[in-house]
Amino acid sequence: MPQLGFYHDDSLYWVGAQSIAQGHGYRILSLPGEPFQTKYPPLFPALLALVWKVYPAFPANVPAATLLMWCIFPIYLTLAWKFFQRLGYVGAEQFALTAIAALNPMALLLSISMMPELLCTTLLLAVFLVRAPALRGGLAALAYLAKSAALPLLVTIPLFYAIRKQYRQAVLFASAMLPAVLLWQAWVQSHVSRSRDLVTLYYTNYLGFQFYNVSWRDLPLVVWYNLDSFLMGMGKLLTFDVAIFESKHLERVVAIAAIAGVVRLARRTQEIEYPVFAAAFSLMLLVWHYQPDQRFVFPLYPLLLAGLWTELKNVGLALKASWMRNAAGDRMAAAAFGSVLGVFALFVVSSSLLGVFMFLPRLLETYRDDLEARRPAYTWLANTAPAQAGVFAYDDPLVYLYTGRHACNLPIPTKLYYHDDQAALDRMVDDVPAFAADHHLDYLLLTPTDFYRDLHQARAQRLSRALTSDPVARELYHSPAATIFSIAPITAASTAH
Repeated sequence: MPQLGFYHDDSLYWVGAQSIAQGHGYRILSLPGEPFQTKYPPLFPALLALVWKVYPAFPANVPAATLLMWCIFPIYLTLAWKFFQRLGYVGAEQFALTAIAALNPMALLLSISMMPELLCTTLLLAVFLVRAPALRGGLAALAYLAKSAALPLLVTIPLFYAIRKQYRQAVLFASAMLPAVLLWQAWVQSHVSRSRDLVTLYYTNYLGFQFYNVSWRDLPLVVWYNLDSFLMGMGKLLTFDVAIFESKHLERVVAIAAIAGVVRLARRTQEIEYPVFAAAFSLMLLVWHYQPDQRFVFPLYPLLLAGLWTELKNVGLALKASWMRNAAGDRMAAAAFGSVLGVFALFVVSSSLLGVFMFLPRLLETYRDDLEARRPAYTWLANTAPAQAGVFAYDDPLVYLYTGRHACNLPIPTKLYYHDDQAALDRMVDDVPAFAADHHLDYLLLTPTDFYRDLHQARAQRLSRALTSDPVARELYHSPAATIFSIAPITAASTAH
């Protein structure tokens, strides 16, 4: 798993799992002060903690974590197979849909990453396939404890039971799911930090960071940008439109076609629990403080895939009917649109195969090379920095895992992206040395690839210039892959390079 830290969240889950396994409670061991982890529900890190229990040495335990993550994948595919069958797709269509789901590059990446989306999606499929209301409620509780975005199940499923006048089933479902929601929220309220600084909000408080970034006045702007990102995320998830070329227009068209297909499928089959959950889930993403990409949309992937298949099949039947009219104009139109449909199918197949066999291997190899190049810097910190020292680092949980030193990153308020406030983003980067000193961080680790998740490489270069001109910062270690500066007075530090 050379890409550990790719999402940042994945390394935080791994640190939380370490804390649980070592008996420290559910904490963020990597952060100074080791606060309680009140942001992510505990099921997924508790599952990962099993690996830490059996293999307590990092990074030797990462292959076992990779295997554990991958073991979810065949369960996910089995339930996807059953889900497509429930929708009426059997035989060749059922096989084709499951094969497409199995070869989706995002699904494959999630199957070897410490992220909860694949587990949550698997549990969601189980909820929609099982009929016993108490069991469904229990599975929904697990889905929520894996990823809090599953919360709409608590409303949508009982609502369906109530509409059908199945009140007993509604109570059974809610009685099975609700305790998990209440217990987790009670634990959060009793352990969450009352601080309202940016670092505390970002690392420990989902709702606090939401209110920090999204005001009522900004809500229309957030919804507008999130809607476009949501559509493009769906399009990229369904086509993997990054391996050949990236077309925003194609992604939007594919997303709209998939939504239309979901509506058509729901009307035909009357299987509407997943679509209504998807609507509630989507509304939540539209008002959230982060623009949703393929990963955020993944819990809807089996439904969107079935919807796109349904819509393309409907178009194909319409073209066949037009061809059968035996009129020259109709046949020409059918041939033209049929050719477009064929080119699109070829594009999706080619893009997915290139993603699986070229894009992902190259991505993992790049991360492997970057990690190996940074390892000497981690070794320097582990051998040189005092045990109580703090480090500013973009990939802060990785610094902790490899060095044992507490580390922290500067969270970027997402409201700056929505307002495209480049000047404010530049100021935040320029103020990183002061931020590090204010948070009692003794060292700053800078790599050329920093800010790849948000501010991109130009901001890493800007920070490098800011550190060079900062009178407090002093370079202690340098290699092509990493530079380490001292920021605050250090009790015992070496100046050897």
